[in-house]
Amino acid sequence: MVDDANRAALDTVRALAEALFDFRGDASGNLSDVQRQLDTLRELVSQFQAGQDGLSEAFDVLERKIALLAEAPDSAGDGTEADVPDPADQPRTAAEEQALFDGAVTNLERALYTSALSGFNQFLNRYPRSALAPAAHLHRGEVLTQEGRLEDAVTDYLEVPKLFPTSDVIPAALYRAGVLCIELEDYDRAREYLERMVNTYPEHALAEQAREKLDEIP
Repeated sequence: MVDDANRAALDTVRALAEALFDFRGDASGNLSDVQRQLDTLRELVSQFQAGQDGLSEAFDVLERKIALLAEAPDSAGDGTEADVPDPADQPRTAAEEQALFDGAVTNLERALYTSALSGFNQFLNRYPRSALAPAAHLHRGEVLTQEGRLEDAVTDYLEVPKLFPTSDVIPAALYRAGVLCIELEDYDRAREYLERMVNTYPEHALAEQAREKLDEIP
């Protein structure tokens, strides 16, 4: 049932994308109609987002095509179709990057963990070296923790000091990794991460809590 709905939604995206290239004359009226259909499609995407990166990608492409069409002239001076650049050739903007990150964070705050995980996965696939990437790893680790995937969460937390050695979220990542290792009864690793956090960032707000956790390790 879900697969059928996803296929139907994806077919709608493709049909709308193709229709954009058939616009002639009065593009504004057609654009309004497409925008209404896009709003409906947005609801479908939100319902079937989990694991549907291809659908979300297609949806993003359609949104960028509409934005480009709205900015382009209705038609060329000789009555031929206006040249609308392909959004795949356009650089992603800082606004798009921030919007994708913020959307995933909002879903996390609303406890929509499946959608949040999909959002952080998309963000890190698209912007692996972004200034927001360390925070995205930290948030994704939180989602994985909520889903009971503790080992995966530890791995994600440790990506922060590994990939971003100057990030200011490293102390939080090490602390969370250590705490999860205690839950996993992997006390050697728990001690390693918590001691590293305390020794490297002794004045951090989490340092005292890390010391307390170290005292709790058998």
